[in-house]
Amino acid sequence: MPLYNPPATFNFPVDSSSTATEVTNSLSTTASEIIPANTNRKGLTIFNTLNQTVYIDAVTGLTTTNYMVAIPAGGFYELPTNKIYTGHFYGILASGTGSVEIREFT
Repeated sequence: MPLYNPPATFNFPVDSSSTATEVTNSLSTTASEIIPANTNRKGLTIFNTLNQTVYIDAVTGLTTTNYMVAIPAGGFYELPTNKIYTGHFYGILASGTGSVEIREFT
């Protein structure tokens, strides 16, 4: 007996944003908060301008071997839209110090 799955229609509304804010941050070999929680966040981008990989996570215990996202030198990360996550982000470097370009959309 054949199965029939009728086509489904999905509606994924996207919140638009008219405000972008530069988020000041400081990275080192110790994990630290680089983006505070913001319940109004609609989007977020991180551009790694450093010459080394930046490790990012949504939990405090991140290391250079235990992380959510590794952004290579010259790399870019974009948080999925629709307020999928409005909490804190933490970052760490394998060596040295620096900062990345972060824009938060509200």
